[in-house]
Amino acid sequence: MAVSVEGFFLTNFCMDFLAAAIVARSLGRVRWRRVCVASALGALYAVLAQLPRLRFLGAVWMLPIVCTLLAAVALRVDSPRAAVSGGLAILAGGVFLGGMQFMAMRLFSVPGTPAFALGALCGAAALTATTAYRRRRLVTWEVRVFLSAGGGEARFLALIDTGNRLREPLSGLPVLICERGVLSDVLPAGYDALPPGDAPPGFRQVGYGALGGRGRLNCFRPELCLVDYGNGFLKSPDMWVAVYPGKMPGGVRALAPPIVGAAEGAQTRRADRTVV
Repeated sequence: MAVSVEGFFLTNFCMDFLAAAIVARSLGRVRWRRVCVASALGALYAVLAQLPRLRFLGAVWMLPIVCTLLAAVALRVDSPRAAVSGGLAILAGGVFLGGMQFMAMRLFSVPGTPAFALGALCGAAALTATTAYRRRRLVTWEVRVFLSAGGGEARFLALIDTGNRLREPLSGLPVLICERGVLSDVLPAGYDALPPGDAPPGFRQVGYGALGGRGRLNCFRPELCLVDYGNGFLKSPDMWVAVYPGKMPGGVRALAPPIVGAAEGAQTRRADRTVV
């Protein structure tokens, strides 16, 4: 069966778009422009791999590399590890969608285009349900956090720590502790050049007596903070964010106060769910 270059490109664009969008949504936030650019690049790669001189691009070992690069574009990852895991997720999603479309074309006596659409619809629904189930497993002890401040954004996974009793001294609000590296985009310019013990304008300090030592942490109030318990992002309880220098013990990158976990039930019952 002959397929035009335009049709082949469009088919692969749709497949890549569905896979990238579903994976991006499961990770917390969809940036449609990034997803579209990554999908176009993936479709272009698929077309180039069909050229006789570029057949090597279609080798099996090339697929994880290409998907990792696409994940870096579509998901705006903050580490090589996140890019690799996102790339593998996009690859798995694409393979799953392709398998569903193949099954639809074999099981139903319909032309290619309706079968393609039916397979894509069923595959997208199944993939969305799978990622939603995975996110629901994080409800009790882990949450995904999105925050913005100073014109920047940060997204990370936080462990709900029942032992985190830190309070910002003036407001009395709870404090989420997060590694400095995760917050690089929201911290003010020149933050790393500050002398020890100094806080930038708008920051306050909170004392701590855990995390392997004692000291004081700079903390700030985010302009927007959303928490994903597994069913989409909700506005978080009021809290401050403390900047922990270096790496936190145990491989954890952020510790959320207990109120974040306790608030899930009440927040879920709200009708004003925030979509990002």
